[in-house]
Amino acid sequence: MPYDTVVAKTIEYLAVPSVVGHEKHFIQFLKNDFEKLGLTVTEHEGVLEVSGQEPHSTIISAHVDRHGLISMGESNYGYAAEYIKENKYDVNGTPTQKMMNAIGDRFNGEDVFAYDPETGEKLGEGQISRSGPNMIDDNCIFKVEGMETMPVNIPIGYARTAFSDGKYLKGQIDNVVSLGVIYVLFQNGFQGTALFTCEEEIGKSWVHITDWLENNKIESTELIILDTSPFRESSAVEESSVILRNRDKNAIFNKDITEKIKQRCEDKNIPFQFKDEYLIERGTSVKGLGSTELGRIIQKSEGRWSGATIQIPTTEYHTSYETTSRKCIETYYALLQNILVNERITA
Repeated sequence: MPYDTVVAKTIEYLAVPSVVGHEKHFIQFLKNDFEKLGLTVTEHEGVLEVSGQEPHSTIISAHVDRHGLISMGESNYGYAAEYIKENKYDVNGTPTQKMMNAIGDRFNGEDVFAYDPETGEKLGEGQISRSGPNMIDDNCIFKVEGMETMPVNIPIGYARTAFSDGKYLKGQIDNVVSLGVIYVLFQNGFQGTALFTCEEEIGKSWVHITDWLENNKIESTELIILDTSPFRESSAVEESSVILRNRDKNAIFNKDITEKIKQRCEDKNIPFQFKDEYLIERGTSVKGLGSTELGRIIQKSEGRWSGATIQIPTTEYHTSYETTSRKCIETYYALLQNILVNERITA
């Protein structure tokens, strides 16, 4: 059954650390795993390209990085996303108290481990102090109890793995669950290209995608971006909905492809929901719709590249117990199998 393989792959992949900015070991793991399926796999800066026999027929994408911490020396551990943005891209942003509280809620009390970013070797383990993060040099700083002092720039990931009780899948599944789905799609006949991107959690994965498109001289307005979609309440998960979007705060997505995906959902009795419509109905402005990978691609390329997004709803977003359901995964996979393999959608 596709669900069983998706869950098995999600659990397998989550055992391999991939803190944002330090995805190299996981990228190598994925490269080896997809090569075993007989696929063409090529590593680029920030992107792993996995292709079947019709590589440019359809291009889908999912990100591989996850949230975690980073060693800043003297037993201080910073929030990796902010640290990488500041030190690699010179993007400075002081977290608000609300953001600090949210980050603290995600990490406090969690078992974590340090790993060698090149080999994935475990270097130490401990538990994040429940006292919450403090501010040092505009960074959220955590203490990790039981872990010896790590050298600067060593990543720290969640130790908790994913698990399924048959009805729900829980873990740090953003966006590992989509990687598991893509694995099964290739097993079942997908012949296009999947791009596995780094640095989505710091808003830079779109750069790697556009560089890849430019370098390969590909003009496409039919990109399909896969991701999870966070909800505070559980209704979307309980309704087994596939999550679509007309737009984000940056750009309007490809209307033609989006409408065809919507129509296919209706034809196949697949429940769906538009995230932007859901938010606007609840009083959110266009500026409050959030910034997505696809929106940045469209905005920065001035529409040269475009496409649609298909997402799986979750609760407890960006934690080690993010949750979706078996039925959500099944409807998500069923739609993707239908539009990418069985009755492929084109503009």
